[in-house]
Amino acid sequence: MEIHVIVIIAIGTFLVSSFNAAIGPTGGIQLALVASLLPPQLSIPVHAVISGTSSLTRFYQFRSSVDWFFVLRFCLGSIIGTSVAIAVFFQIDEGLLLVVIGSFVLFNNYIPYKDFIGSKAVSYLDFIIGLITGALTVFVGATGPAVFTYIAASRGHREAVLGTDAACMSFQHFTKVIGFSLLAFLPLKYLSILIIFGLCGIFGTSVGVVFVRKMPEKFFQTAFKFVTTLVGGYLIVLGLWS
Repeated sequence: MEIHVIVIIAIGTFLVSSFNAAIGPTGGIQLALVASLLPPQLSIPVHAVISGTSSLTRFYQFRSSVDWFFVLRFCLGSIIGTSVAIAVFFQIDEGLLLVVIGSFVLFNNYIPYKDFIGSKAVSYLDFIIGLITGALTVFVGATGPAVFTYIAASRGHREAVLGTDAACMSFQHFTKVIGFSLLAFLPLKYLSILIIFGLCGIFGTSVGVVFVRKMPEKFFQTAFKFVTTLVGGYLIVLGLWS
């Protein structure tokens, strides 16, 4: 990996992680940066390491606000979806998947569907969302905004949203890292570089957490919806363009 590529990804990781911790999911932007600089077979595994490290740092910061019952349901579905997808890893229409993910982000933001389906149905839906995003993340890597907006649709307080999302995404990303490593899609020769990226993610997330704790709740809710709407639209455009 060339030095200028390492520097660009490292700086981008710091900035994206800071913004992610302060406002909301920017994994699609992180993936776009990585994919523009690395070969396709490396971009999703490297993105998983970077995003997983940032999510783990965010989880530690907000661990007291995590909804563990949701995390359990989500992760049970996610590990099944990820395992099956990695086992049958093949080239599919990534553009279509990006459109689906982007549409789901917007759907979560503007359609209050959880108010109508009941709490028992939502419990099953948590498992299903984990299952689907666990599979999709193997192919496109940018499911973070979908998971984040799904969690935010029923958990208004920012620390509960950020902590629960971070726990789920940490599990999902590192499940994917283990799977790709076992299949040799993530060569050990990149270990030292991945450590650098991971440290940039940790530092960036720590900076973002300082901002989010000082941010008024109303501003957070408005900024979160604005950013995730942009990310959802971006994913749709990216999918249609590709």
